[in-house]
Amino acid sequence: MTASLNPYISQYGEEFDAEKSSQYRLTIQCSLGGLSFALLDDTTHTLIALECFQSDLLADSNDLFRTLERALEDKGLNNKAFASVTCLVDNRYCTLVPEILFNEADSPKHLDFGFTLPEACSIASERIASAQCVNVYAFLKALHDKIIGRWPNAIFRHSSSVFVESIMQTIDENGVFVNVRNRDFDMLIKKNGKLAFFNNFKFNTKEDFAYFLLFAMEQNAVAGSDIPVVFAGLIRPASDIIDLCGRYVKDLRFVEDPHALHVSKALGEVPFQYYFNHYQALR
Repeated sequence: MTASLNPYISQYGEEFDAEKSSQYRLTIQCSLGGLSFALLDDTTHTLIALECFQSDLLADSNDLFRTLERALEDKGLNNKAFASVTCLVDNRYCTLVPEILFNEADSPKHLDFGFTLPEACSIASERIASAQCVNVYAFLKALHDKIIGRWPNAIFRHSSSVFVESIMQTIDENGVFVNVRNRDFDMLIKKNGKLAFFNNFKFNTKEDFAYFLLFAMEQNAVAGSDIPVVFAGLIRPASDIIDLCGRYVKDLRFVEDPHALHVSKALGEVPFQYYFNHYQALR
């Protein structure tokens, strides 16, 4: 990547001060083609900054890390220390395994069953206690090494783990929950307070999206019911996908801010669903 990219979202509150970075918690969400990060002031429990990039130029670990470096440098943060750093691996190479069936040595087999992994990937796992399962996922080793080289104490999680955990822990009602990325989405069904279904679907058109959503609902006996379908991620109410899905689903909603954290006024124009995972990872 030869030139800096401009973010499609760049919001910093008046509270932001680069010299106070040691009291800020940083979350970084990264995938090929996309990168975002957020800052939480740990002393006031306030989300004070959000910056998001999306481009085909973000094609490998070097591109992702250089974009992150340049964005932080622009705000005087590139060589600063943070209270904590969490990296959210944001890809579709993950699968949930019931705790009772999980064996660490078999982790590669769980992913090989459903995916052809890109080269230079490593495999990790994390327990999601609220769903009684283990998330096995792949990540770009080169990007991992660059982030650990800069912040040795950085914690890595998969974005889907944060999504599943947040739904299971913070939302009491049953429902269908959808986290939308650029060309794929995670889908979770919660029934009787338990995780009943989780999968990821790749889509190219709004018809693809609606088909996978409605088919999975039908297979899990929630199609045509009054159970809500709740959206998070990169989607707005005024979209072709929402318009189409609304023809078949009675109750469409978007995730709401649970007000566990304060949010800077600077983020007021940004839809909450866009930074839902950052918010939940920082709670």
